[in-house]
Amino acid sequence: MAISRDDTVETEVEDDTFEYAHGTVMIFAWMVFASTAILFARYGRAIRFGSKDKFLGEKNWFQIHRLLACLTSVTTLLGFFLILVQTNAEWVRVDEGQTFVHSVLGGIIVCCALWQAWMALFRCHPDGSYRFIFNWLHRLTGSLAFFLSIPAIFIIVEQLGKNRTGMIIILSLWSIWVVCIVIILEVIQFFFRKISKKAVSQRYETEPSRIRAENDDGSATRSWNNLLLVLFSLHFVISIALAIPLIVLIWN
Repeated sequence: MAISRDDTVETEVEDDTFEYAHGTVMIFAWMVFASTAILFARYGRAIRFGSKDKFLGEKNWFQIHRLLACLTSVTTLLGFFLILVQTNAEWVRVDEGQTFVHSVLGGIIVCCALWQAWMALFRCHPDGSYRFIFNWLHRLTGSLAFFLSIPAIFIIVEQLGKNRTGMIIILSLWSIWVVCIVIILEVIQFFFRKISKKAVSQRYETEPSRIRAENDDGSATRSWNNLLLVLFSLHFVISIALAIPLIVLIWN
């Protein structure tokens, strides 16, 4: 018996590939690249690789920070274009609740990424009299975008029906880790500065004391540098280790 076309029921399945790709690049942008870039800018300014504190004529911390910040901006813009393709460039409606909130936060984050890139291209010389304006705007804009990215990810994950619990646990672990690494670095930096000031004050005493202070200061600097490298590497590895299963859960 033949079945007519009128008797067939066609079900159209929505393709969410671009939406999942959007989530993938945004997770890498803000969980991995942005967080590491901020840590290097805050705590890695004296970082050395061996005996060298410069690479290609610039400080090591700046080269790493700039690379990661550029990756953050590029992947953020890529994620923005991917979601535009998914939604056919239509903005989320206000009545869609938390999804609308996510879109607003995402829009602010994209604007911050563009603003950061523009400021970096036209920043004044480090010795310029108005350099402090760029420094503060750069810090505030980057911090705002990073802190907004956390609730933005949490909001959209909470909206997903499948694997929601696992994704929330992963995001919570990453958030706790970021708080812990910042506290650890702040404490270490505080004690390192205290030791450095004590060593500097001892240099103005007798000659043997001055030599001993310089040796102690050099040893403390190397220890601080090695500890920083370990912590930065640990943060990068943990961020990737948490980002990958989160991405896998998104696609499953």
